Amino acid sequence: MTSSDTSTGRAASPPLDELSASALLAHAGQVEQVLRRAEVTRLEVALEWAVAHPVVEGEEHSILETPDALGGEGAPLVAAFATETLAVAMSLPPVTATHLVADALDLAFRLPLLWDHVRSLRIPVARARRVAAATRRLGAEGAAWVDRQVAVHAGRTSSAQLDRIVAHAMAQFDPDELRSREEQAKDTWDVELHHPRPDEYAGTSTLTARGDTLDLARFHDLVCDEAEALAQLGDTDTLGQRKAKALGVIAAQQATLDLLGAADTSPEEQERSAARAKALTRGSAKVKLYLHASLTDFLTRDRWDLVGTAETLGPVTLERIREWVGHSRVTITPVLHVPHDDPWTVDQHDPPPRMAETVRLREESCVFPGCGRHARSCDLDHIEAYDDTGPPGQTRTRNLAPLCRRHHRAKTSGAWSYEQLAPGVYLWQGPAGLVTLVTPDGITDL
Repeated sequence: MTSSDTSTGRAASPPLDELSASALLAHAGQVEQVLRRAEVTRLEVALEWAVAHPVVEGEEHSILETPDALGGEGAPLVAAFATETLAVAMSLPPVTATHLVADALDLAFRLPLLWDHVRSLRIPVARARRVAAATRRLGAEGAAWVDRQVAVHAGRTSSAQLDRIVAHAMAQFDPDELRSREEQAKDTWDVELHHPRPDEYAGTSTLTARGDTLDLARFHDLVCDEAEALAQLGDTDTLGQRKAKALGVIAAQQATLDLLGAADTSPEEQERSAARAKALTRGSAKVKLYLHASLTDFLTRDRWDLVGTAETLGPVTLERIREWVGHSRVTITPVLHVPHDDPWTVDQHDPPPRMAETVRLREESCVFPGCGRHARSCDLDHIEAYDDTGPPGQTRTRNLAPLCRRHHRAKTSGAWSYEQLAPGVYLWQGPAGLVTLVTPDGITDL
């Protein structure tokens, strides 16, 4: 490749394989910004086309020229067949152009704060369009609520966090739909045993179960406990294999209990004992769900219109929450304010449960730039590395942050490092001189 572009007279970029690591990464960032800007411009063109083809109020239309209601409530109608013209000009399938216009309208008219973040390149177009499409069935009030939630955490909102925000809005502003989905889902509950074809059979079959979240979580805990007991007894199989064998152990234990009960009691007493055992088993379940519900909602809204959130799972009606609370140990956690400057310290590596809980409530997700993995599934990392021979008090809330396993390994290996500059503000440094600032308001490359 020559050092100049003879067709334009401009100096040509050097070959990519001649760039240093830092220069190549800088070039990659520039390319990404160009692509993001192009995606934004694409949406802006679609929006302008839709606005330039409005439906004239009071004008009559034939059945063949019925205006297109592409966006959600509050977005303007578009003249019939306007999107087809745009599709041809952009060499897009008509359905793709229709979705493009619909998303542009919803962002501009229903999600204006999110639209501002998209145009300033703080949120990728694809992620914003995902929110626009997911909230289309919501009324204007619900869309505005989502818009405000996204705007507050714009710079550090991952796809998973956006999904949680949208799911909660759908449940909060359309609880009947959530209740209907819960009932429809109950119709799918079943346990099925699948055997392979005779010519493929090798002594292994498949058991599938679909049912109440708490019931299945309790049973999964029971299986895991039994698998751990097998390991303590000397079983060297893998965890997955021990969990599979645990099903047989549990079934055998239940059969033994049934035989003993049959020998000593009447059928009526056996039935009563079984009912008591079932109640005790369910009541002593060790499943722990974090259920968040607004106290204001309890006090001001009709009880059948209330929605809470099962942390890491999604929105759930409060009727279902009440059922769970009545039958299982469930921790209801109202999160009002979690201080960053808690002075509590301990002289051990692993934080005690209350300290770990404080950190996970304080930080919603992994604090690595753009990760978004929920804090409940993250390790708690010592920001300043723990030293077994170091001073006391190294384990404290101010020195702990959630990191998913992958990014914990990246930090431990030395590939990445970080420090906490202020509550919720983390400065990350990585390979090739990368420096990134993570704050409650966003992510900034320095």
